Amino acid sequence: MRKLSLLSTLIVSCISSTVLAQQEQGLSCHFGYEDLFLPAVSQDPVQSEVDVKADSVQLLQTGTSVFSGDVDITRAGQQLSSERATYNRSSGDVTATGGVRLRDSEIIVDADQAEWSLSNDEGRMLDAEYRIRQRHARGESSHLLRKGTSSTDLKNATYTTCPEGDGAWQLKADEVHLNHDTAVGEAEDVVLRLAGVPVFYTPYINFPLNDERKSGLLPPTFGNSDETGFDLTTPYYWNIAPNLDATLVPRYMSDRGMMLGGEFRYLFEQGQGEIEANYLSSDEQRQDGEDINPYYQEARQLFFWQHRSELARRWHASVDYNYVSDDNYFEDFGSSLNTSSRTHLNRKLETRYRGDIWDFTARLQGYQTLEDVPEQYKRLPQFLVRGYLPDQAFGLSYELEAEYVEFDHNDLVEGQRINMEPAVSLPMGTAAFFATPRFAYNHTRYNLNSDDLNQFDNDASRSLPIASFDTGLFFERDLNIGNDSFIQTLEPRAFYLYIPERDQSDIPDFDTRLSTFNMIRLFSYDRFIGGDRIGDANQLSLAITSRFINQTTGDESLRLTLGQIRYFDDREVTLPNGQVETDNDSDMIVEAVAFINNEWSASGEIQWDAEDSQTSMSSVGMRYRGEEGGIFNISHRYRKENDFTNRREGLEQVDISAQVPMGERWQLFGRWYRSLDQKRTLETLAGIQYDSCCWATRLAIRDYVNDELDDDRNLAIYFQIELKGLGAFGKKSDTLLESSIRGYEVD
Repeated sequence: MRKLSLLSTLIVSCISSTVLAQQEQGLSCHFGYEDLFLPAVSQDPVQSEVDVKADSVQLLQTGTSVFSGDVDITRAGQQLSSERATYNRSSGDVTATGGVRLRDSEIIVDADQAEWSLSNDEGRMLDAEYRIRQRHARGESSHLLRKGTSSTDLKNATYTTCPEGDGAWQLKADEVHLNHDTAVGEAEDVVLRLAGVPVFYTPYINFPLNDERKSGLLPPTFGNSDETGFDLTTPYYWNIAPNLDATLVPRYMSDRGMMLGGEFRYLFEQGQGEIEANYLSSDEQRQDGEDINPYYQEARQLFFWQHRSELARRWHASVDYNYVSDDNYFEDFGSSLNTSSRTHLNRKLETRYRGDIWDFTARLQGYQTLEDVPEQYKRLPQFLVRGYLPDQAFGLSYELEAEYVEFDHNDLVEGQRINMEPAVSLPMGTAAFFATPRFAYNHTRYNLNSDDLNQFDNDASRSLPIASFDTGLFFERDLNIGNDSFIQTLEPRAFYLYIPERDQSDIPDFDTRLSTFNMIRLFSYDRFIGGDRIGDANQLSLAITSRFINQTTGDESLRLTLGQIRYFDDREVTLPNGQVETDNDSDMIVEAVAFINNEWSASGEIQWDAEDSQTSMSSVGMRYRGEEGGIFNISHRYRKENDFTNRREGLEQVDISAQVPMGERWQLFGRWYRSLDQKRTLETLAGIQYDSCCWATRLAIRDYVNDELDDDRNLAIYFQIELKGLGAFGKKSDTLLESSIRGYEVD
């Protein structure tokens, strides 16, 4: 009577080698037999003593005992109960009849009759009904034959995770053979029934008996969209080795044809990675919306390779290589706005060393450029060294950043850049204040070529000092609001930065851009990101932060920050075609984060242009997340047009998303994402889902654009059914909902 959890493998992951058996979080499932399982024990049943209890016993001369009336045979966390049982002490054979129940910590089996050998753990049970703790699974079998520890055979076996009386779905197999030595099960003539109606048949399946991966078909996914028509994938999982696997994904699209795809994953002691590839031999869609499909009858491909490895102590290496055959690949075959809006695909080979003091990076990096956007420079190669040595003599801290990079471009000026920036600082402070004077010296040298228009100095160099002083104070006081006690802090901060102006117009722009103006920018050492420009500065950043901290919980209930930069000189250094900045003050930045209670929170950032008396940028939002699964998000984003400091176009968008529980089982969800300045909706999403203890379903309808500048709209339908303990079927929308509805979680 070893543990009979092996019965749980009848269960077929039969169509899916990935079993979705977890119950949904927050869903209360009661099956009525949870308390009938015995506590788990660590003893070996075969080596343990047998304890027999009964109302009456009759001893026969052959050494056989006949027990009757509430018979309980117990051994090491296993129990056999019946109305009548015959037990042979010599052979260890038990024959039980009348209300037979066999149970342990994982499984309960009820039968009309059982014959079992306690000495070698063999036996049979007739007309058995079983219940399994792990997945709340249950089923029936007309014959259960256990052949020692090596195998088990079942006939006319069923399996479901639905409570008794709920026939939402059930699997039935004529013959099941479980090989415990190889941990593989086989079944013949398998039928899947939904609400009693047969919907799927297979003459043969095999499936794993443990958590190890097993080759086999995965649940198919299907759906419909304007880009592909009817879309069906039938993935096959191939367990090549314990550290190697692959998924083959044939994908049929009624409008475009058959695409062959796959994913290969590998794992070694010093590294891991994955490769993904898709191939469509001929795109059969003639019309793409109102336009002619430019890729009609052309092959379309995708290839990704990502690799990460641990080379030696503190040394790491990685590969990130991406390729698609054409600019519109993601738009035609992707499913999210973020994916379809990619303009540059990364191609990078990198190795890194991370030490206590020194960090080193060597990199080769290029891009595949999509859409009608400028090509980016390749770094072939790039070497970076960073060092930080704190708390040295007299409290000084030392820093060093150094870079060598060679830039390559098909059309523009190319060249090498060497940059070094040592720095020294003296951090000081107590619990009530801090002060950090810092001095750095930046030197950059160029060696340019391919400057056909003679625009730049081929041997340009730049040297300049960078001086800063960062200081702040911390005040706090006790504060009572209603019945709650808080600590309110007041944290003023001042940051002075001085960088003299150097004429840098003879230096090209390889990889530099102006950073986005935000609260972090107030306290950064340079307004540019990249090494081709060092912005001149004579400025003072002032900010003040106040926090309200709950004394009981220690949580921050409210944080308010106000900051601004005062400029004492114009900012003469610009990127090519940039404008000199002459404002005396930056925009005023206000940030607020409020945790109203356990369910509601709000946040916002506003940049106010005092000179023009208007908002330059704002981002405000409110979020609700209830204990019963309710979600509500609303946000508004605005950015002023012709904002040369960020070199971006203006925008104004509102985003509303929600998930509304309708009782314990039903939920409605949706999203409305609209561009107010363009007066059009970027995405509308609506759906409904049902969740029970044994099955769930979800329907989502999405109307969207692939790109904010794209006039063509797309309609996609996602319909999915999950049979818990078996698998999910249909077009998955999990990733879509998690990205579209903030706070949405798929258990």
